[in-house]
Parts: sequence; structure tokens; C-alpha cells
Amino acid sequence: MAIVTLNHIQGKNGSNWSRLMRSAEADKYCIVAVDAAKYVNAAIICNIEGYILKGPFEFDGSQTGFKVLKKEINQTREAYQLTDVILGIETTAHYYEDLVRVCGEEGYLIRIINAVTTAEIRRKMLNYTKTDRVDLNAIVQAVLQGHGETSRKKEEDFENLKTLTRARRRMVDDQTRCVNHIRLYMDHIFREFQGKNMRIDGKNQLVKIFEEITSKSALFLMRHYPHPSDVLSLGHAGLRKLSIENNLKMRDSTIERLLTYARESISKPKEALATELLLLRLKLDEFELIHRQIAELEEVIEELLLKTDGGILLSIPGVATTLAAELTAEMGNLENFHSADQLIKMAGTNPVVKQSGGKKASHFAISKQGRAPFRCVVYLLGRSVARFNPEMKEHYHKLKERGKLTGQAYIALGNRILRIAYAMRKHQTLYKSQQPDYVLKNVITGKLRNNRKVAAFYSRFVEIEHLV
Repeated sequence: MAIVTLNHIQGKNGSNWSRLMRSAEADKYCIVAVDAAKYVNAAIICNIEGYILKGPFEFDGSQTGFKVLKKEINQTREAYQLTDVILGIETTAHYYEDLVRVCGEEGYLIRIINAVTTAEIRRKMLNYTKTDRVDLNAIVQAVLQGHGETSRKKEEDFENLKTLTRARRRMVDDQTRCVNHIRLYMDHIFREFQGKNMRIDGKNQLVKIFEEITSKSALFLMRHYPHPSDVLSLGHAGLRKLSIENNLKMRDSTIERLLTYARESISKPKEALATELLLLRLKLDEFELIHRQIAELEEVIEELLLKTDGGILLSIPGVATTLAAELTAEMGNLENFHSADQLIKMAGTNPVVKQSGGKKASHFAISKQGRAPFRCVVYLLGRSVARFNPEMKEHYHKLKERGKLTGQAYIALGNRILRIAYAMRKHQTLYKSQQPDYVLKNVITGKLRNNRKVAAFYSRFVEIEHLV
């Protein structure tokens, strides 16, 4: 008789849970629901039928608290002759992570429950009250209904990479806010420093002194000569000497424009801007600190990326080192996935599809039901390859011709790169470009900081592909 393989409606995760519930020992399982918090956790113990064996109790988030939890579980198991422990815990910020680790080391089967799932269960119960007891009941129901996923041992490199890349992303956001404050204070001190509107060929154009306000020359002048009077006191000769001594590389045209804008400035006298000058100096200090911290993080991220299989993503044109690291970190260990569609759904960039009664399916906006940081990475991927990857740029223009908005096109390209990245990491194959001018060595040397890292990339990924 042929063996028929059936697919569970909830996929591999649901199949494993169904197999667990059909086992001969299922009625001996001890179900523990935990509502994690920063200081005080709550728990309840039930059997497989949902009957409460130990009412809600509290324990703290340290070893003493874990001993209390362990003691209550052991006493309940002995009292009711129960065997294995299945512990369901809700994803509450990061407070649940240490508890999952120590419970896993104890041999408990951990089921991670999404907070959205428990919120939906509470809604179906028509209970708008949110207390620890209500939350625990919702977690128990989620476990018994097969929701959530079984906790797996996380690989340290991927977890460290995720922590570092997310920290870097937050620092970049802080840096952007810092630059906005610098712009604000310079508007009061020397408004024209950021540019001036001019009428050229009958059109209004913004003519800047420096292309970027965070350039070396701009930062030096804002720190030492921020006010128009400071610039005018130097004159052309003084600015030229300053440029040479400090390697600012200011052209004569830049110096002339700076002096012209300073003469025409309507800013307040320097004596009336003491507050703004103080705040500007503090923000410049903050910017330099964040800039150094980001550079230090990027160095560590680059080293860590090359230790993982995600380093192979550097062969994709338009995917910078930090972006490849962010993508690798958010994808994590691919042993947990059997298709790229699962990753797209985890990112929440899958389109919502509605179809019923034999009617044609309608596609709506993306679901946004996954991880927000992952979704941000997918968007940034699409935006980057649309600009710097010739093949993806062609796809981008085709999407625009079909009427797609810019954001929609970026998400579509991001999903496309995510599928490519999944295949590359899964099979350890380099990016296959159809562009005649694509040279792997040029792509890699343009991204990695030194020859040692380039050599490390070739020894790991190029040689491996030839062996495969």
C-alpha cells in the first residue's frame, strides 16, 4: 500500500504540533502559560484538556523567580502524574527571551505565541478586559489550538548580527535627527550657509555652497567659523590658507560663494545668538560621536557578515555591506524555512489577496503583518537595487510603466531580491548577472574595506561554489 503524504493546513509547524497531540502520552502533558514582563511574570498550569491544575501565580525575572516556576511545575507534575512540559509564552518585547533560554535548558518544549494571536483570542472571547489572568487564559487557548511556533536554538552569529544591524539602524536614525537639528540652528546663525535661491534662465534654483552639510569643509566651518562675520573676517586669503592647512579642498568658486552669501546674509549679530551657537556646538559633538560609533559598528558587522553564509550576498550589485548584513540577520537561519514565500510573509511584504465564489482574485496592499525591521530592509533593498543594479533598474522601469507607485515598485524589487538571496544562501551560489560588464572582483572590492576581507570572501564563497 502506497504511503500518502498529507500537508497540514498550518504547514510544517502545524504538522509537528498535530503529531505531538496525537501521541499516546498527550494526556500526560503539562501545559504552562507564561505572561512575561520586565519585573514580575505570571503563570498558570493546565492539562491538555484545559483544566486548571495550578491557578495564576507570580514570579520575578531572575534565577529566584525561575526556581519558583520550576518548583510549581514539578509539584504539579508529581500531583497529577504528568510527564513532559509544554510552556507557552507570549512575545512581550525582549523580556521573554531569557526565560525561553533557561526553560529550554531545563528540557521544556517552548511554544512562542505572537502577541497579535493572543489579542485576537481575547477579542473572540468578547472580553475587552486586559489583565494577567485574561492574558494567561488566551495563551493557554493559543497553545491548545496549535498557534505559535516551537522555539529553536538560535545561532549566535545570526542573533549577534541582528542585534548589531538593528542598533546601527537606530544610530543612523539618531544621526539624521541630529543633522536636522544642526540645520535648524544654522538657519538662525547663517541661513544662507545651506544655500540660496537664485534666478537662473528664468527658473528658481537652489545654489549651495557645499553639496552636503555634513561634508568635512562644512563641519569644520560650522564648528570654528559658523557666523557670517567669522567668514568675512577671514577673507579670501584667510579661507584659502585655512583650506590648505586643514585639507578642506575648497575651490576658489566655493570660497567666493561663501563670502558673497556671508556679505548678503540677514542673520542676527553674533552676540545675539549665544544660545544657538551653544546648541550648535553640542549637536556637532553629538554628530561626531554618533559618526564614530556607526563606523565602529560597521567594522564589526562586516567581519561578522563574512563569518555567515550571508556574505555571498555581497556579489549582488546594489546591495552594500551593511544592507547585506541587515538582510542576512533578518532572514536568520534558513533551516527554519522551506521557501522564500515564508520569508516574504515574515517581512509582511506579501500582498493581501481576496477571492471568493469563483471570482477573480483581487490583490491589495501589503499585509504589514510581519516584522517591521525586516519590512524596512526589504524596502531599502528595492530602493538600492533600483538605483545601482542595472538589471533591477530595468525591472523598476517596467513596473513604473505598468502604473506602479514608487513605493510599490521598491517593495516588488525587494521581494525579488529576497527570493534571489534565499536561493543564493540555500545553494551557496554567487549572483548570476547577465550584464556584460559585470566583474565579481570589482563588485567585491568596491564594498569590502581591505584586501584581507576580499581574500576571506573569495576563499569562502568563490572556492565553495567551484566545489559545489
